[in-house]
Amino acid sequence: MNYDIAAERYIQVRSEIDSLERAHKTAKAALTEKLVALENWISAKAQEDGLETVKTPHGTAYWSTHHTATVGSREEFFSFCKEHDAWDMVESRASKTGVKSYIEANGAPPPGVNFSSVQVFNMRKAQSKE
Repeated sequence: MNYDIAAERYIQVRSEIDSLERAHKTAKAALTEKLVALENWISAKAQEDGLETVKTPHGTAYWSTHHTATVGSREEFFSFCKEHDAWDMVESRASKTGVKSYIEANGAPPPGVNFSSVQVFNMRKAQSKE
């Protein structure tokens, strides 16, 4: 084996994986459509029957509420939190880009921040010369 053969085989295997993933995505989409139709039927029927849960020998259907909160205006939100001492509404995390820049300038991460880098293998497929 040499680099040329290894690279060719790598690209071939990656292409096979891509093909499998595309086929999987298509098959999954069809099954997801069926699943959504069944979910809609169960939801409509349970609502019609006034049920909050539906227990069957195959499992119990129930409904729950999922919540999301996104920031539309960072300035307004932080002003509100500051004014009302509502810091329990804020979550924080370190920016990997900002921390990386800080490390490059200072040789170490800022206090309280753990930073790691992992080198990963990549292979870019050569462009066809057509």
